[in-house]
Amino acid sequence: MNFHQECLVVDGHTDVPSRLWEAPADLSQRLSDRHVDLPRLREGGVDALVFALYVPASLDPERGWEHALKLYEISEKALIPGQLVQVASADDLQRAAGRGEVAVLFGLENGRPLEVPGALDHCARMGIRYVTLTHMATHEWCDASTDEPRHGGLSMEGEALVWRMSRLGILPDVSHVSDRAVSHVLDVSPGPVIASHSSSRAICDHPRNLPDDLVREIARKDGLVMANSYPAFVGPEASRADGERMKELRPLLEATEEEYLRDPQKMWQEQARLLDEHPLPKVPLATFVDHVIRLIDLGGEEHVGIGTDFDGIPDVLEGLEDVSKFPALTDALLARRVDKAGVKLILGDNFLRVLRRAEEVAA
Repeated sequence: MNFHQECLVVDGHTDVPSRLWEAPADLSQRLSDRHVDLPRLREGGVDALVFALYVPASLDPERGWEHALKLYEISEKALIPGQLVQVASADDLQRAAGRGEVAVLFGLENGRPLEVPGALDHCARMGIRYVTLTHMATHEWCDASTDEPRHGGLSMEGEALVWRMSRLGILPDVSHVSDRAVSHVLDVSPGPVIASHSSSRAICDHPRNLPDDLVREIARKDGLVMANSYPAFVGPEASRADGERMKELRPLLEATEEEYLRDPQKMWQEQARLLDEHPLPKVPLATFVDHVIRLIDLGGEEHVGIGTDFDGIPDVLEGLEDVSKFPALTDALLARRVDKAGVKLILGDNFLRVLRRAEEVAA
């Protein structure tokens, strides 16, 4: 057994449910049009991953909740008994990995639907283990990093929801939220806080990434920052190029969002075509490792993880093109003199610890 096979490997954020919504597929097969399937997970030695139930920012809470439930139903049907299985606790994750199964946890990406009465408690019953509080737009109770603020972070309702999440064993996830909202969540939450797919702003100056002081604060509360592999959040040149292409493409992409709900496969193909016509500059795996090292320097090896955003990103890194490439990440971390104990923490043990801590706070 090589060292990578000895590690518990967890991808803390993927958009598999949305890809299944856009184009139903058999995840037991190697699929040419996506980043995650069972053969690639096996090849990459991935033991667990999070399926994010992504809710478009344009949907009001009721429609957003309906969409989240549809994604959950589609995802449940795509699981593979004895191979790709849902879990909802740290112990269940470990047991599944011990049996050689790939464990699937669920997250809700965009907490706007939690305006619906009873939705948060329903999330807990469904086994959702984290909620990304918002997405690209500010909503009724949380400010987004890529939109104008309305609440100075969280509204009073947002404070109550974050507190309630911790009582239910659901981790508050501050990827996508404004800097002020991150601080607000850290003040309010009695348990750990995660950023499921955010990298270092010091290396790539994008509002989706975290500044140094907030990385330190998340670590101080025994939380976790999971580096995002989207090139626009990793490489400064790619980030600038993405900003330029989005000036042109954003109106077109936003115009298709309503139709996306009616004919997701057609609209996904159209959006993919638009983005393919405006590719980003290549970004190597080494630059992604720069982000991981920076996060380690700020928060310590115990507070860093990986959340690739696979199946939700139109461009990928050179050397980390899909989940089968996780062994290359392990090799790259070792080559940068992260010791084996630290690599094990980053690849999965930290996620397991934070998940378990959230359960203890709830209890």
